[in-house]
Amino acid sequence: MKRTKMLLFALTVWAYGFAQETHVIEPAILEVRYDCWQAEHDDSYILRTGKTSCQFFSYFRYRTDSLHNTNDATRQIALQEFFDSNDRSEDRSKRLKASTIGREWLYQDITTGRLSLYSNYASDRQCYEEGIPTQEWIVVKDSTMEILGMTCNYATTTFRGREWKVWYTEEIPVSLGPWKLHGLPGLILKATADDDFIKFTAISVKTDGINPVTFYNWDNESHYKTTREKFLT
Repeated sequence: MKRTKMLLFALTVWAYGFAQETHVIEPAILEVRYDCWQAEHDDSYILRTGKTSCQFFSYFRYRTDSLHNTNDATRQIALQEFFDSNDRSEDRSKRLKASTIGREWLYQDITTGRLSLYSNYASDRQCYEEGIPTQEWIVVKDSTMEILGMTCNYATTTFRGREWKVWYTEEIPVSLGPWKLHGLPGLILKATADDDFIKFTAISVKTDGINPVTFYNWDNESHYKTTREKFLT
């Protein structure tokens, strides 16, 4: 009987996982903010990295969740901002700031080579792990662009069914970029997929006065463990 209870407990932990509280992972050494354009919605993302880990998340989702979980006054601010957003407005600036990955929080552990994704769509909370994916890049020589005062080189790849075109700078020798893109000899400052169906453009790069790499779980909720394949179905 005792063994059966232990087995049931182990299965429950595997299925749902422990609810991790919001906690600092490590100090950050770089933070990049990207504006994102996708279909009918705009968004903005933060790429924050330390020496052994990095995270990627929606700035607007982070702001809304943090306001909603601070106190009653800030919760009312978050709710009012939500109600003021009009998805049907012809003015994109007045639409709700949320792309299709706006409720996904990505974490990469460089020491283990693992990527974790946590999602929060209404009451559906899921998470999965996979090896940090790689891309095979084709670097186009003699093609450059200036972004944020830095010279960027051009590269392309096909990844997860989309054709990506990116601009990266070796002036910041960090092999990272927006979403799951990485593997070039410099930071990706601009990335577009499928003829601008989705587009990320860096608007700021900071190395001082930035928050640490942090695991966020504002409601201390458990996430249902799944696989990437099941998550996408």
